[in-house]
Amino acid sequence: MKSETNPVVLLSGDTWHIVEHSRESYVAWCGQKITDRRAHSRLNTIGQENLCPKCLALFSENRQ
Repeated sequence: MKSETNPVVLLSGDTWHIVEHSRESYVAWCGQKITDRRAHSRLNTIGQENLCPKCLALFSENRQ
């Protein structure tokens, strides 16, 4: 995982997940397979409250 302050996020189904390479990613940081690609953005744009809880926990650990 990259240590980044504003990682790329991808909307899969109804949940935003942190991914490494925007729409080229097939798996989120949390291990969830990305099957329904709806939109991509950056974490600061969507807000942490809208992020997958597992991805958020990994992001928080990575920043420490």
